[in-house]
Amino acid sequence: MFLIAKNLGELADRIISLRTHCNHSDYPTEFQAYDEAWDELRQNLNHLRGKLGDKRYAQLMDMAAQAKAHYDAESEDEHQGFLGSWLMQDIEQVVRGKPPFAYPEELYRWPR
Repeated sequence: MFLIAKNLGELADRIISLRTHCNHSDYPTEFQAYDEAWDELRQNLNHLRGKLGDKRYAQLMDMAAQAKAHYDAESEDEHQGFLGSWLMQDIEQVVRGKPPFAYPEELYRWPR
């Protein structure tokens, strides 16, 4: 089941929810599997593309893909989960129009 955000504030709320439950052991929930949660984020970004603008949309899609890659690698290296969580915090900040702050500077590859 996908919850589609109506505005950027709701999108930020959905990002917080995903970040809170991204640990694989939290999925599946009663309503959603792990991959479905990430699909929901991509759907929400696509739905709000007009409000985000093409450049910010592309950046957020890439950031989300990188965050998921970190979470997926968490079973091999627990620090990957921290990187995923920090990047999700930055995704939320970018959605809100604020500067990112959490993801390590040396790994950051997107415009600030």
